[in-house]
Amino acid sequence: MQKEAWTYTLTAAIAGAVGLLIRWLQCLNAFEPETDLPVRGSAISVIMVLTLAVIAGVLWWMSGRMHMEYTRPEPEDALAAPNRLSQAALVAAALIAFGGAALMFFTADGMFFRLAALLGLISAAVLAMTPSLPRWGSFGAVLAVAPVLFFGVWLVGYYKENSTNPVVWDYAMKILSMAACLTAVFRLCGYVYYRMKPRQTLFACGLAAALGMAALMDRGAAPARLILTGWGLGMLAMCWVLLWDLEPPEEPEEE
Repeated sequence: MQKEAWTYTLTAAIAGAVGLLIRWLQCLNAFEPETDLPVRGSAISVIMVLTLAVIAGVLWWMSGRMHMEYTRPEPEDALAAPNRLSQAALVAAALIAFGGAALMFFTADGMFFRLAALLGLISAAVLAMTPSLPRWGSFGAVLAVAPVLFFGVWLVGYYKENSTNPVVWDYAMKILSMAACLTAVFRLCGYVYYRMKPRQTLFACGLAAALGMAALMDRGAAPARLILTGWGLGMLAMCWVLLWDLEPPEEPEEE
């Protein structure tokens, strides 16, 4: 289903590029240069919220137009990398995420974030191996849980660290990106456990890709931006994989 793969993957990529641009403009114009506090009533912040809502709406609408009823019933077929290029894209995205997790490990304060960084290193390797996980049986299923655990631990720790921060836009974008990635890896994990929900999985991967790419322009620490960008690109590749592996509809038999 090459047409569907191109259509949805490009849509998610364009959505990520738009989100990145708006986030960049927000970081430039929505904060006072002297105090670093947000500008009250900033129009660009309102535009950012509306942009995120439109991105989510468009991706959900697009996922409904894809022929997800043709998803292959076996995870080995539904998640198989169609070619070396798609596998190389996953590996490249995993290397970016791995670099961010390594940087987090050496720069983080406290054991909690270092534990999250270790889980991030393992999860980056799992991202590169995602199309092969169903072929490894129960071991692959256990590995598939690692990214879910990583984003869960990181999300809780990051929110706890910023819960007293009055500047919501300092961490809101990363929280949304982490939550989107958590949902996407949870849905992909469901494939390995034969709990397929194709449309929801495709939408979650597309949304994680868009938000992960938009987080690249955040004002926060480099490790988080690298991790979210790597996973965003990885989820973009998984959109391609999921749609490429759809079964073509059967031709009606001629009488």
